Amino acid sequence: MKRVIGILAAAVALAGCLPVTTKSPVGSTAGFKSDAALYGMWEGEAPDSHDHEVAYIAILSGDDGDATAVFVSMPVPVKSGDWASYAVKIAALGPYHYLDARTLITDGKPAEGSEVQNSFPILYQFDKAGTLTLYLIDEDVAKAAVQAGKIAGQAQSGNFGDVTLTAAPADLDAFFSSPSGRALFTKPLIVMHRVK
Repeated sequence: MKRVIGILAAAVALAGCLPVTTKSPVGSTAGFKSDAALYGMWEGEAPDSHDHEVAYIAILSGDDGDATAVFVSMPVPVKSGDWASYAVKIAALGPYHYLDARTLITDGKPAEGSEVQNSFPILYQFDKAGTLTLYLIDEDVAKAAVQAGKIAGQAQSGNFGDVTLTAAPADLDAFFSSPSGRALFTKPLIVMHRVK
C-alpha cells in the first residue's frame, strides 16, 4: 500500500518515479461529466499488497464533472499513515472512463511545481458487483507509445525517467478514446469496495 500512496501522492517512495502525467486534462474537449457511481467512501488494497494494508478514498462531488478525492492509508505498527487530496475531473471517452487527478496536498503539505501544473489520468472500471478498480498508466508502455509516435510526449532517460504526454487536448482525447490509449493501463493499481 505504501507503493499506492507513493504513486498517488507523487512521493516517489517505492515506485521510484512519478506517475505518467499530461499537460492538459484527459476529456477536456469531450466535456467533463459527473458520475454518481463514484461518489462516497471506498475501501481497498493494492492487488499485490502482501501486508494487506487498507486504504480509503473519499470521492466528493463537485460541479460539471469536478470532484475532490481524499486518499488515506491507515497507520500500522511498522509505519505511520499517509494522506493526500486531489482535484479530480471525470470524463467518459468512448467506452472508457477516466479520472484526471491533480495533487493538492500530500501529508499536509501543498503541492508544488509539476504536481500543480500537470495531472495524471486514472482509468476506472466497475464490475457487476459494484467493485471499483483504478489503473494508472504503465510508464514503460507510455514511453514506447511516445517513441513510436502514437502520442506526443516527453520521456526522460533512465529506468525511472518521468513521462509527460504533451499532445494537444483534441489529440489527447482521441487517443484515450481508442484501444491504443486503453492499452497504456496494464494492471490494476487498487481494487476498492464501497463502504456502507
